[in-house]
Amino acid sequence: MAIFQYGKIFDAYSIERILEDHQNCIFDFGGGNVISGYNFDLNRIKKVLEPYENVVFLVPSKDNAETLNFIYNRRDIKSGDRELIEYLVYNHSNYEVAKHIVFVKNKTPEEVCDEILSLCNFKEQNSIKTL
Repeated sequence: MAIFQYGKIFDAYSIERILEDHQNCIFDFGGGNVISGYNFDLNRIKKVLEPYENVVFLVPSKDNAETLNFIYNRRDIKSGDRELIEYLVYNHSNYEVAKHIVFVKNKTPEEVCDEILSLCNFKEQNSIKTL
């Protein structure tokens, strides 16, 4: 957990640089990159993503306990890593940053893709980002 927390100080800067340097593509920031534990970093990330209409958060379920069970059943999570997974699942940051939330449990990749396409507006260039 300590290494994770140390790395968090670089996430806001990294996201800002990535968005400056690359356009017309999809970014997969992963579930933990917008979670810093510091409001000033979250505010920086929200500000840099604000112009992008299509910021999508993919999560198994609306229910956090169900999401944890989904993750634990899908991956071999060691007991020492469960604290970090629980922190990520219960943290509010992804929900605050996302403009669209797609629940993926019991859906095929094609169904998830179709749902994302139905939610997002692709008229503007530089409008697609995933978390």
